[in-house]
Formats: sequence, structure tokens, C-alpha cells
Amino acid sequence: MSYEIVWEPHGVIKRYSGLLTDNDMIQSVIDAEKDVRFDELRYVINDFLATTGVSLTNESVEEISVMDSGAACTNPNIRIAVVTSLPEIKELATLYANSPLNAFPTRIFHTLGEARSWLGDIGVSK
Repeated sequence: MSYEIVWEPHGVIKRYSGLLTDNDMIQSVIDAEKDVRFDELRYVINDFLATTGVSLTNESVEEISVMDSGAACTNPNIRIAVVTSLPEIKELATLYANSPLNAFPTRIFHTLGEARSWLGDIGVSK
């Protein structure tokens, strides 16, 4: 698994490829949330379209929910879009979205265009 973080004026896109693992998923959250630009974010797009498989546990999803809950103390204004076609990732994203610890509005989409449409003006890359 690998990931790339692309910063945009109002948000960030995290592009994942290959096998999605606990370690890489958690590290991508740490990398984005420790960045000085985090407090200005309005959206995160998690792009899993190039992901080929999943080795991510429910416990790790809950850990990410806890991390995001803490991060929301400094920036509660983020919306999260998940873009995937894999049922396993949809299931994990639904677990995250429905967690009582989830601090950010989260939706799941099939395409980047749908995700950016939901994000409105803030999700348009300039």
C-alpha cells in the first residue's frame, strides 16, 4: 500500500493505491493532522479508487475516529469524502461515519466528481 497526500487551497486529497493496511491508513491521518495547514482545512477526500485490497481492522477504524475526534478540537470545520468502488472499503467507511466518536460529516461516493459536488465550492481545486 502506498498513499500520496495532495494539498489544495481548502483541503487535502489522500490517494491510496495497492493493499490498504492499518499502518498506512493511520500514518496518513497522522501526516495530515500534524501538518501546519491542518487548521485551515475544510475537506479531506480519501481516494481509494486505485486500492486493490483491504487489510484494515475495525479496531483501526475506531482508532482513527478517536484521532479525528481529538483533531476536531483545533479544527471542527472539516467534511470527509470517501471515494471507492470496493465493498470492503465502503463497509469500513460506513463504520467510521457511524462511529459515535466521528467528529466530521462523512459521505461515501463512487467518483471524485460526486465527492467534489457534495463539497461544493470548497471542494473545487483551483
